[in-house]
Amino acid sequence: MMTNEPEMTAIERIEHEGTLYAYIFRKKLAVGDGVKFLTPADYPLQLGLIERKKGYSFRPHLHRDMHYEVNTTQEFLYVEKGRMKVKIYTSDWKVIYATILDAGDFFFSITGGHSFDVLEEVRLIEVKQGPYPGDQYAKRFKE
Repeated sequence: MMTNEPEMTAIERIEHEGTLYAYIFRKKLAVGDGVKFLTPADYPLQLGLIERKKGYSFRPHLHRDMHYEVNTTQEFLYVEKGRMKVKIYTSDWKVIYATILDAGDFFFSITGGHSFDVLEEVRLIEVKQGPYPGDQYAKRFKE
C-alpha cells in the first residue's frame, strides 16, 4: 500500500501497473487568473478549475445538446468541510493508495474502487454520470 509523504503536491496522480486510477487535487492548487482543465479532453467527465479576479464577467452562453456514449463511471468528490481518509483499490480489492482528504481538497476517481473513513464530520459534493440506477445495479461491493 502506498501513502503520501507529509509534503503533498497540489496534484497527485494515483497509478498502478500503468493504469491511472485517480487524481487527488489539494486545496492549494492554483491556476491564477484563467481556466485550466484538469482532465484530458476525451474523458467522459470533464473537470476544470476556474479562477477569475473581481470584475470579470462570463459571457452569456448556452450549452448545445450533444449525445455521448459513456461506458464507465467516473466520480468527483469535493470535501467542503471535515476530514476523511480515502483508499483506492484495484478491481481485485488490492489497496494501492491511501491518503487524507481535508476541506478544500477534491478527489477524481477514474477506475478501480475506493472507500472512505470519516475522521471529522464531513460535507461532500459528489458529481458522476447519470442517470443513476441505484446501488444494486451501479456498484459492486467488497464481500
